[in-house]
Amino acid sequence: MRFEGSIDKIALLGGTGKLGRGLALRWCPKRQVIIGSRFRPKAEVATQEVRRLVREKSHADNVRGMLNREAADEADLVVFCVEFGPALKLAARIRGRLRDKLVLSPIVSMGHRGNLRTPKLKPPTSAAVKLAKVLGQRSNVVSGLHTIPAFMLYSSEPLRDYSVVIYGEQPAKGIIMNLVNEMDGLRSLDGGPLEMSFLSECATPLILNLNELNEGRIHSVKYY
Repeated sequence: MRFEGSIDKIALLGGTGKLGRGLALRWCPKRQVIIGSRFRPKAEVATQEVRRLVREKSHADNVRGMLNREAADEADLVVFCVEFGPALKLAARIRGRLRDKLVLSPIVSMGHRGNLRTPKLKPPTSAAVKLAKVLGQRSNVVSGLHTIPAFMLYSSEPLRDYSVVIYGEQPAKGIIMNLVNEMDGLRSLDGGPLEMSFLSECATPLILNLNELNEGRIHSVKYY
């Protein structure tokens, strides 16, 4: 079933890390954002940290903390902000709560070789497609935000005109692209259907390795 509603509330499941807090910080000026966690106190601590960084005090009230299942119930858009394995397990537990909701997957499945990262899934398999299969829906799952570093999102500094690639089907993909464009300094690009998500997912460990090997001088990939 295609998502046909408006996006008023965004749930960041497992959103207490830098990715979740960064998305909350960037989206809260225009949207209601819920930081989800398995543990309510952890969600509340992350919420308070984001509120301290929000420049406009009126926007701080747009961020709340809840349990993951509560956040999923309230939201129109659900973003999985946890690693690949835990994300699939969480999706299996709450998929009944996500029926008719829009889902965004920034998930990347990575392994380690020494201090470097490697893709764990063999292309064209992708984390986004596997998540869609667990949820039992494809048209409402969109993939994106893989190559923008979480520490750059979770910062009081403005973003520096980065482009991020979004994969999926319309109209869900177009909704996510518009939400990305709401964040100052980000521009969305259409990357094609969900099955092409492996391209950005494989680029993510490359970018992390470049940062590791080049003393952090490579922050992200810019697309022109």
